[in-house]
Amino acid sequence: MVNEPVHPDIARKLKAAGEPKSPPKLDGYSIYRTNYPPPVFLFAGLLAVGLTILAGRPKSGKSWLTLQMAIDAALNRPFLGKFDVKTAAKVLYCGLEEGPPRTHNRLRKLLPEADIQLQNIEFRYTLKTLADNGAEELHELLKAGHYDFLVIDTFLKLARSGGGNRDIMRSEYAEVTQLQELAHRHGIAIVLVAHTRKMGAENALDTVAGTTGITAACDAVWTLRKMPDGASVLEITGREMEEQTLGLRLHTGDPFGWQLTAEGAEVGMSEARQEIVELLKDDAPLSPAKIALLLRKNAVTIRRLLQKLAADDVVRKDRSGKYYLTGREQRERVNEVNE
Repeated sequence: MVNEPVHPDIARKLKAAGEPKSPPKLDGYSIYRTNYPPPVFLFAGLLAVGLTILAGRPKSGKSWLTLQMAIDAALNRPFLGKFDVKTAAKVLYCGLEEGPPRTHNRLRKLLPEADIQLQNIEFRYTLKTLADNGAEELHELLKAGHYDFLVIDTFLKLARSGGGNRDIMRSEYAEVTQLQELAHRHGIAIVLVAHTRKMGAENALDTVAGTTGITAACDAVWTLRKMPDGASVLEITGREMEEQTLGLRLHTGDPFGWQLTAEGAEVGMSEARQEIVELLKDDAPLSPAKIALLLRKNAVTIRRLLQKLAADDVVRKDRSGKYYLTGREQRERVNEVNE
């Protein structure tokens, strides 16, 4: 039997069908002209859809912080009294280093009275490791539950171990990447709790225990560290958001829980500088002499502290020599007084 020649048009179609399709080309002009959607936040300006790592030393209060976030998200309350959530969120909380009795005690401390919206939080205490199809298990859970927020405490319970440094870095990067892909695939915010090294580092990212593969594969990194005076500092670094520094304190009285004490340049201030800031929030503008009188401090000391605050752009001086905070509301108030 003689093979008949294939028509050229048919040959081209067969050839094209057998070749893999190449991805569409993207040039700089088309990217420039495209309107990409902005990041979607669970807590406005703080926690976005994607993978966030929260790292801190043992006993630093990481689990209290994530549980407080979960409660606020589920009850549609501003986190730390500042960061709003649009609607009550559905939360999957994977407490892999605790059990129901410990969760029970923590819930009752953070929330003195039962609230029916706690049904928005589902707790799990076991997950497969990422080396044992843990990502697929999480995918099925997220698909079935339609969650908005996932907490995994801790990464060590999901990660594989062993191998040389290079293999560990590749392994950790690959594992964390699986979680990041899950976050974006399901459009949810994931907080993955991790540990920080015992020794400090200049860069907050370098304090996260493990290799650089962990931080390289996530969308944001939060590092929580305790200060000598008992307060804590939360440093936030993200790909799609400005860096932030928050001063926090775990209040053990009533109400129990993490409280926001300072932001930005105010974090880490001495007690005396913080007193000046708190006074100016309510009574600006004030002269150095008036501030010294109200705080019962030495006038020379107050002037020096005000100079330091001005150098940090926390306060400014008006035409009459009185000081006010640099915030917009404070500036408007001062303008009204000076007019």
